[in-house]
Amino acid sequence: MNEISILMHMLSNKTNLYQIGATKRDILHTLNVKNKNKSGYFQNLITNLSKYIEPLGLQIRYNPINSHWFISYDSDISDLISANPFDNKPRLAATLFCTLVICLKNHEGISPITEIEKIRKKKNILEDLKELEQKGYLEIEKDLNSIKLTPLIGYQLDIEKLFVKLALKIKE
Repeated sequence: MNEISILMHMLSNKTNLYQIGATKRDILHTLNVKNKNKSGYFQNLITNLSKYIEPLGLQIRYNPINSHWFISYDSDISDLISANPFDNKPRLAATLFCTLVICLKNHEGISPITEIEKIRKKKNILEDLKELEQKGYLEIEKDLNSIKLTPLIGYQLDIEKLFVKLALKIKE
């Protein structure tokens, strides 16, 4: 197998229900890269593979929630396919967005439910959180006082692009 084949396999490999791809460290370890220029080598590999698969409508993306690189369909195509994953329930989207903001703000990636309620300006969002847990976006801790995001949201949403767009909107 050559590097491209190995990389394609690693970036498209689904390890569990909510995790696709591989971390930079895993990729470099599998390819046995140990020199001091390994970061540049990794970036070169990702860039070249990205150019190679672009005509197929594929792109390489990064999930900041679990630090995994993965292959996905072109966002224009996937946006058309999954236009509304919440079945006309904007309250779920709003709750998930607030949860995303709070979890990314906290270093551990865990958010107290009370913080989400404060930002969401709703007294009881537990039903929304349970519905989002059923969809696989988050996990409610057993004590029912905090939640944690699963990597699934990072695969379905380009978080970096979202925050850039929000920053530009705020700037206007």
